[in-house]
Amino acid sequence: MKKIEYLVLLVISVFIFVSCTDIVEIADLKAKENRPSTAAPAVEKIVLAKDAEFSIDGANFEDIVRIEGTNLGDVVSLKFNDIEVDRKDIYSHYDMLLAPVPRVLPKEVTNKIYITTEHGSTTVPFVVSIPDLRIEGLKNEFAQPGDTTTVSGDNFDLYGITVEEAVVNIGDIPVNVIGATRTELTIQIPANAPANSRVSIKGSNMELPIELSYMDSGISQLFDFNNWPGEGAFTHSSQFPDAPVNFLCDGTLSGQPEPLTKGGKYIRFNNSVKAWGWMVMWAGYIKVPAEVATNPASYDLRFEICTGVKYPISSISRIILGDYGWYPAKDGLPVNTYGRWQTIRISADTEGMLPNPIDPTTNTAFKIVFSPESEQDFDLSMCNFRFVHK
Repeated sequence: MKKIEYLVLLVISVFIFVSCTDIVEIADLKAKENRPSTAAPAVEKIVLAKDAEFSIDGANFEDIVRIEGTNLGDVVSLKFNDIEVDRKDIYSHYDMLLAPVPRVLPKEVTNKIYITTEHGSTTVPFVVSIPDLRIEGLKNEFAQPGDTTTVSGDNFDLYGITVEEAVVNIGDIPVNVIGATRTELTIQIPANAPANSRVSIKGSNMELPIELSYMDSGISQLFDFNNWPGEGAFTHSSQFPDAPVNFLCDGTLSGQPEPLTKGGKYIRFNNSVKAWGWMVMWAGYIKVPAEVATNPASYDLRFEICTGVKYPISSISRIILGDYGWYPAKDGLPVNTYGRWQTIRISADTEGMLPNPIDPTTNTAFKIVFSPESEQDFDLSMCNFRFVHK
């Protein structure tokens, strides 16, 4: 970096991290006269490379920051907190310095940038936002012993949740970690894993483990599939001659998914619904436990779904739960479980799903209705509706 002949290599390295706008900026800066640095570096302002108009006093991991001032050439070391930037990722010029914020958790948070050149050093206040670890739970809370499932979330790599470093147990039974990425951890459920237990996950950069539910049957099941649809309840299955009675399946007929658990039952809708149609999968009354009624924010409504490979749930597919319009693919990505069961979690205090307030002494009206925004073909199975403490 000290010699001008290395400039092209440095710019190519920075290109890996920057947007088209940033690349244009580098080209402009490269064309400027590069005066030799002769004294200790001085910083006048810091901006984002993609938005150089506004000064900043902090940034996120992987942001490209532009440090402006004087004598910023001949960089020997650049650190955000105690994390040093790889020198090949730094573009250095007399009056500016361009570099990415490393995606590494600091051991010591000082909220400062440290710049050292061949002619001196300086320190500048600067806050790097540290992203939290996010863990959403097992993709299938009822994955059977011996099966594999994943844990979804984000920033697993930062917190040391990797194949080599993650320590995972179900109860006190070690769990085999098969794979890990920034957003997913793939594990194999041990052959002797007990139901209604907890999965603990601890990465090398975590002080305490995170615990998740495994086969938690909850404090209350909404439906009895051995007495389906139940007294006073109804479905629209009679409108679909090819559908099982009241949509109830046990996996024994051709084309039906395997049940979530051995000998289990589930409901399946495998047909089309017109735009803003009203296809009742089930409607009737449920019992809401007193614990949920008094503190719904502490509980989830959880259930498992399974989609046919050819019929993912689209972003305009709406399913009414109670009076709540649930869009499983609201983020725009179709939901396809590829014939495998997947756990859904919706907070029990979600507006419209249950009445507010809830009277646990009486039956509560509830329904499951398919009502898409445009005509949709479905192959969706659902089961194991339950209230679970978060």
